[in-house]
Amino acid sequence: MTTLLAHIRIKPGTEKEWEAAMANLVDNTLAHEAEVIRYEYWKGQEPLTYYGLLSFTSKHAFFVHQDADYHRNQTYGDIFDDLRLEFVDPVSTASPLPRTTNPPLPDDAPDGLKEWEASTPVQIAEWWQGRV
Repeated sequence: MTTLLAHIRIKPGTEKEWEAAMANLVDNTLAHEAEVIRYEYWKGQEPLTYYGLLSFTSKHAFFVHQDADYHRNQTYGDIFDDLRLEFVDPVSTASPLPRTTNPPLPDDAPDGLKEWEASTPVQIAEWWQGRV
């Protein structure tokens, strides 16, 4: 399983464009991906900040999502000011989500998935080891 928080800051004046792009991405993701557990976005307290909670049944499913035409070919224009993906692991006694894991991709994984693993590797924090 792979869960992450997307920390997003957009440029002034792009709020409507960003929210329309996210609505399109969420609609396509939920309509076409069976291995999505959670996929949602929120506005933050600070102006121009947004957050996303994305959870997939596996790292492979996350990379399939990243490589989908409606994600890879999304036109964001000049919207982003900053984007940071933070991989998270649930506290087992406080979340129904399964643990975030990072098994290797199969040798025959499509090149697009290998590209995503190189550019967006799943990061397991050392301090999570042995914690529930």
